[in-house]
Amino acid sequence: MLACCELHKNNCCTDTVHPYGLCILHSKERTEYTQKLLDLLKEKIVPGPRTFGFEYEFISETPLNLEVMNRIYGFLPETGFMRHNTSFVHESGMYIDFEPGGQIEFHSPPLLKGEDENLEKYISIIKQVIDAISLNLGIRYIAQGYIPGRMDSPLCLDAERYINLHNRLAMRSTRGLEMMKGTASIHFHAGIKDLNELPDLFSTLIGISEMDDFKMGEDRRDIWDKTDSGRCGQPFHIDEGDTPFNAIEKIVDYAIHAGHIAENRPFVETDDLSFDSFMYHLTTIFTDIRLNIKGPSIELRTIDSVPFDQFKSKWNKFISLL
Repeated sequence: MLACCELHKNNCCTDTVHPYGLCILHSKERTEYTQKLLDLLKEKIVPGPRTFGFEYEFISETPLNLEVMNRIYGFLPETGFMRHNTSFVHESGMYIDFEPGGQIEFHSPPLLKGEDENLEKYISIIKQVIDAISLNLGIRYIAQGYIPGRMDSPLCLDAERYINLHNRLAMRSTRGLEMMKGTASIHFHAGIKDLNELPDLFSTLIGISEMDDFKMGEDRRDIWDKTDSGRCGQPFHIDEGDTPFNAIEKIVDYAIHAGHIAENRPFVETDDLSFDSFMYHLTTIFTDIRLNIKGPSIELRTIDSVPFDQFKSKWNKFISLL
């Protein structure tokens, strides 16, 4: 049997594990969250051909601040993106979010294999928005994985989760603030169409993340490795031979032992252990490959942001590998 990871030993566990290498402490919470997460996935999965999606992130050439962000928010409706809660939504189905350093992130709707015309349409929309922001606001967004010197730049989002994360990473990492404010990435999503395929799909994406075309660049990898050992990297592995329950259990086990974003203790030792609280906590785990409930999908998070021509090449190769 496997020994517990250093994270678990440091936080709350002994070397005693169950047959899947998971800590035997907190088994009640792990089993409860695992079953509820499986039930939630069953509700959300829509059978049919696999769909794919992307998140395409750009970083500004110069540091931004909250005042500049408000100017961007005020301008985006002129590009066809209207405010909806914390995002900006386009009639095409695309939407925009922002990252703590002011990075702009474009989210695609689900795409089927071979939807080249729609892919070109979404890329054209992204280009138009980037160009319009540059022309009208003088803010030049570029597709680049890392810009140095952003550790002490302003935090551009004032939501509680980002303030808490900023405070945590300032204390618990050497490069976490660079991760928040100085990096930009591309995420690819592979939709889950059958719960039984989840272990194989997760395992496949882990393998893809280690390929030269998809792994992090040297700078961003070093930043990720020095950000938060309880939140980043790929500390757990899901194998093709795992059952869906085993696979979800591994994800849950890692998450409940990861430090709470606002407290200096593992999530499972906090006061609010409700499933809603756990699901919120799960969204703060930045592993290289992660389960994304919105799709639902398995999400590849390792690619550095690259120019449009390279993006399309990576997109097509990603789809071909699945």
